[in-house]
Amino acid sequence: MDVRLFQKHESAVLMQALNDLWAKNHILSRDERLLNHMFGDNPVVQRVFGEKHYGFLGAWLGQEIVGLFGLMAFDFNLYGKHYFGFAPTNWIVAPEQRHTGAGLKLMRAMMSYNPAVVLNLGINSNVARLYKGMGGYQVIPDVPRWIGVYDYEQTSQRLLNGNAHAIRYFDTIRKRQQRTNYRVTASFDADRWDKFHTQWSVQYVGFSRNSAFIKWRYINHPTFDYRIFTCEDQSGNFKGLLVIRIESILEPEVKIGRIVEFIAADQDSAVQLANQIVGICEQEMLLFVDFYCFSSMTTWGLETIGFKRAFKNDADKWVLPTRFQPLDLDVTYMMGALYTSKELQGKIPSANDHTWYITKGDADQDRPN
Repeated sequence: MDVRLFQKHESAVLMQALNDLWAKNHILSRDERLLNHMFGDNPVVQRVFGEKHYGFLGAWLGQEIVGLFGLMAFDFNLYGKHYFGFAPTNWIVAPEQRHTGAGLKLMRAMMSYNPAVVLNLGINSNVARLYKGMGGYQVIPDVPRWIGVYDYEQTSQRLLNGNAHAIRYFDTIRKRQQRTNYRVTASFDADRWDKFHTQWSVQYVGFSRNSAFIKWRYINHPTFDYRIFTCEDQSGNFKGLLVIRIESILEPEVKIGRIVEFIAADQDSAVQLANQIVGICEQEMLLFVDFYCFSSMTTWGLETIGFKRAFKNDADKWVLPTRFQPLDLDVTYMMGALYTSKELQGKIPSANDHTWYITKGDADQDRPN
């Protein structure tokens, strides 16, 4: 069996394999621009795998592709120290070939690059059981999700069949009055952001949010229109960042907001950026806004205007759906798994610690279906 990276000139072969092995008519099997963006254009992917390769492994048995493993590569920040890691996607082996050990060989090929961390978001319970048996992994049964309801009545009617019981303790989010000299603008400057990020990086653990990441992940995205807002003081120094995407669901006029970045240096910037979200809700008439993130420190501003972390347990687990294309009322949470290398074990906090900054921007969980 041959396990290797796909080369850029093999895009058609990779797209066909994704269609045949992963899912018929999957977005990556029909949108080459998105495939190139996610697995080829990322500067860290190019540094780790070379400019001629995708961050995508394949397993060949003779001339037949029997397995796939996508590897999104990122710089990893540990309190200002820099490493690199992977966010894997599309790990699959053809059912009739799973006795060959192809899945394990794909995993070993990934580990041969010596990543400091491997973050898997959006896994199912079967995959979670696999990770539980692997050394260095911890399974995250519930990635924290913060929800801000803007239109309580329409959210209940449109998404919950008129049953508001699941959101009975949610209040409508509202702007918080404040006195500050900070301002929010719809602009982004790479040099000023990197200056801010250098200072902020000593406070968090997670994939780097430097300007190269922001530009690749959001500004240059070939499909989604991400709205980027920065908060700055009177001297023009950045104090925070908000990245949000508006998603039409059910019908074009029914919309929600997906926050993918919310970073604030202090209370004033946190509330300023949170107030911006309410302004977007007013302008776009959104039902609700959500944000998947580990850092309770980062989400302070959202809680100030009325966001609540989704409360999940077996007796009361139905909050709001997270998938809308099509609407899925069964899956309302996200599972994950995290690997840390032996080098960092003991130096890195648990993923449950509030200093971890992990969002949907760290994997393929915010992409077209």
